[in-house]
Amino acid sequence: MEVIITEWGLQSYISLKGQAVFSDSDYKSKLRPDAELLKTDDPFDPNHPKFSNSKFWGPATSFGNILQYGYKMKWHNLGPGNVQLRLCVVIAATVLEGIMAQRTFLCTSYVKDDKTDKREMARLKIKIQKIIDGTYVYRGNL
Repeated sequence: MEVIITEWGLQSYISLKGQAVFSDSDYKSKLRPDAELLKTDDPFDPNHPKFSNSKFWGPATSFGNILQYGYKMKWHNLGPGNVQLRLCVVIAATVLEGIMAQRTFLCTSYVKDDKTDKREMARLKIKIQKIIDGTYVYRGNL
């Protein structure tokens, strides 16, 4: 599956990297390889060891409701601060360069706490709509 890097994903990566939330080693050994799984593996396969682990992958929810097309990748005890890092992912059929296909979009990454998680889920609703409408900013692909 094609994995699209959005402006939101790029900016949150730059911000978290600038705050030293994760190291180069964390990025190379954990974050990037896990994101790369989205290209080659089926996150909807219940037999996949990583994607069947609810501590790593699951639906995005807002006020107890599952957000259609929204998912979260989760890392625990990451970096020098042992933070919980989340990456919002959208998987939807979209048109890009005239081709309709199922694609994965990397959206915002953030350090989880109760308030941040709720706020990011509310923002993810808007991002999902912009992706469906094709009004997001494309910054590349994995």
